[in-house]
Amino acid sequence: MRKGQKKEEKIREKKISTKITIEYNGPHQPGTLILAQNKRDEWKDAKVIDVREAKKATSHSEQMLDFYVHYEGTNRRWDEWVPENRVKAWEPTEKVHHNEPVIEHDEHEGFDEKNLAKHEECTKFKTIEFIEIGKYRCETWYFSPFPEEFQNIDTLYICEFCFSFYKHNTELQRHNQKCTLLHPPGNEIYRDREVSVFEVDGIRNMSYCENLCFLSKLFLDHKNLGVDVEPFMFYILTEVDEYGCHFAGYFSKEKRSKEGYNLSCILVMPYMQRKGFGRFLISVSYELAKREGLVGTPERPLSDLGYASYFNYWASEIIDVLQSHQGQLLSINDITNITFIRQIDALEVLEKLNIIRYSQGNHILYANNDYLEQLKRTTGKSGRAVYPEKLHWTPLRFPN
Repeated sequence: MRKGQKKEEKIREKKISTKITIEYNGPHQPGTLILAQNKRDEWKDAKVIDVREAKKATSHSEQMLDFYVHYEGTNRRWDEWVPENRVKAWEPTEKVHHNEPVIEHDEHEGFDEKNLAKHEECTKFKTIEFIEIGKYRCETWYFSPFPEEFQNIDTLYICEFCFSFYKHNTELQRHNQKCTLLHPPGNEIYRDREVSVFEVDGIRNMSYCENLCFLSKLFLDHKNLGVDVEPFMFYILTEVDEYGCHFAGYFSKEKRSKEGYNLSCILVMPYMQRKGFGRFLISVSYELAKREGLVGTPERPLSDLGYASYFNYWASEIIDVLQSHQGQLLSINDITNITFIRQIDALEVLEKLNIIRYSQGNHILYANNDYLEQLKRTTGKSGRAVYPEKLHWTPLRFPN
């Protein structure tokens, strides 16, 4: 465990003690299964995580409690506080889950049972309901270890350029009058029309990167985003207009990775999703790996959304290689040498797409073009293209 991870765990444990929960002896005890009405007005199986006094006054004098619930079969980002009139005793229902991952995988990879239980206990509540950043207001997904005075609030106000954060909009407005940043504090390494990527060094811009980690933890669950940012480079994706470079997402990358990771954390802000930016950032990370001459893989664990994005990227790249080498002898090692996708990742894709098959005592790659075209249509959108000639970047060089 890194120094930053230990520090983050201490922060988490300290902050979780600030939750406004109560002693409760009613029928819906924490840990029990109930029916809860979600934001779509659907009644779903849910587990009670904890109980508090009602935060918002209502016309029903008897409604005194809120229940923090986890909807069964869904990601924890859908967890929420629901009022007492939206919960009832559990009864069998037809289970329809709308938020299951596109492709099944181990979302807790790298966590043993003890550490997973500790992680979920320390991060079981969302303590900030919304953020406002730039022109966007966005509901959060997970707990983030912001300083204590910024816990248990409805809205956190964040500067979209330097990521300074405030409890009140008036404080942010005063900050905006003084903030001189109009783009991330680093070198622009990529520009294609309105899309720009900046490289920011964690050791040279510590405050910026620490604030970014706090922000991103609101939307990333099983990533160890401590405040030890010095070993990382951050690649900030922005949309550019006449008012500046507006934050859309990022990925981080260790300056030196013994495990061969070409990406540590990746995030596209919820209000910037469905623009092909996830695939774009993954493509950039592999372009950097090609410049370094290092076969790479993302750090685990990956979220359900992150894994789906990676699987679609890997599948698309591998299918393109197979189609461009029709009629030629090709091995998994050849695929890795062309794409810089780690062999074990390539093999996983080939197996799940039934491209690698067992025939007459041997494993073969089934590269029928019609079948590959069919797979292309089912592996998602291609995303925004990365043009290598527009990437102006040189790998870091370290002394031996």
